[in-house]
Amino acid sequence: MLDITTLMAVLALTTVTSVFGLLVASVLNRQVVAIRYWALGLSVIVCGVALQSVRAYFPLWVSAVVITQGYFVLLWGTRCYRLSRSSRGFVPAMVIITLLQGLVFFALQASLRFSIMAHSAIVVLVAVLMIVELWRMQIPQRALVWVWSGIWCMHALLYLRRFLLYQFDPAYINASTFEAAEKVEALNYLEGIVFLYGFSLLCVILATRSLQEELKLQATRDPLTNLLNRRAFEEAALRQLAISRRAGESVALLLLDLDKFKAINDAHGHSVGDEVLTVFAAHLTAQLRAQDLLCRFGGEEFVLLVPGADSAKTEALAERIRSRWQKHTFKTLHGELATTVSIGYVCVNDGAEQGLYRLIERADQALYEAKQQGRNCARSWQVERILTTAGV
Repeated sequence: MLDITTLMAVLALTTVTSVFGLLVASVLNRQVVAIRYWALGLSVIVCGVALQSVRAYFPLWVSAVVITQGYFVLLWGTRCYRLSRSSRGFVPAMVIITLLQGLVFFALQASLRFSIMAHSAIVVLVAVLMIVELWRMQIPQRALVWVWSGIWCMHALLYLRRFLLYQFDPAYINASTFEAAEKVEALNYLEGIVFLYGFSLLCVILATRSLQEELKLQATRDPLTNLLNRRAFEEAALRQLAISRRAGESVALLLLDLDKFKAINDAHGHSVGDEVLTVFAAHLTAQLRAQDLLCRFGGEEFVLLVPGADSAKTEALAERIRSRWQKHTFKTLHGELATTVSIGYVCVNDGAEQGLYRLIERADQALYEAKQQGRNCARSWQVERILTTAGV
């Protein structure tokens, strides 16, 4: 078996390779901030391993602090990955953790046994937290989560074994150098080489997954309101109409248009107009069920598909959306701004046969009727009645 110093050098070279790979991945995936923290964490670890390999010239407790600090940076990166953004307080948190670790390892520097036990306990703790962070994300690709958990569990178990050996085995209790505990230390370094390659590969896979999710989001979502865009809505709506046909249930389609929206943009600017659109999208989302489909159809126009809704339920939904929206006010440089919405809707039992575009056409005819009748009202395609009418 290779001696401890050689294994340390191999582990350091392995970590450098992993860091280089993660740095390349971070350049290609700049929006995935976690990968930069993972690269930084491995960089810190390689510095600690390098210091450990020249322990004859540097106190061993210093390398212990550096290596364990690298683990906490990796944990921070995983937390950022879960949050999909950079988390505040990185520098203060790392400074505090470094100082606390420094005090612990400095106090234990006279005892190799207790220093190694403290280091092992920290690694086990971080490993558990790393697993918890990824499980909290509810990633659809469960195999990826299981592999991540397996790698970190293996790493934790090796360090737990190390902790227990130094706690109970006389051969390690009395060890004063790494060489005296070569068997357990060599195994941990060998596992560390495999672990680093596996961890780095998973980091790249996770970064690629995030990029794919973002591209999917860009392809299916309206960037301002985060609602389905027109193309994604049409695809989802056609599937839903087919499902409703097989279930024999009715379907309602509502077309909603913010009244005098161009005047809002002209008088108050596009920033206020964007705010109105964003708040209106949130207002609509709050009224919906999980199975309903909502889309920003274009400009200030929105379309809503409601499976299983009959005429009475659709009328009630339209009125609820309209009446609650007219109570919203916006603060602008010119004072408070109130807006209203006009709604046209159609409710049918044979949505799949009539087709999505025919339903939209009929809802558009009803919307035109609502506009002609004074805006701030809802009209059905059958032109049954105006729910509420306000002045133009």
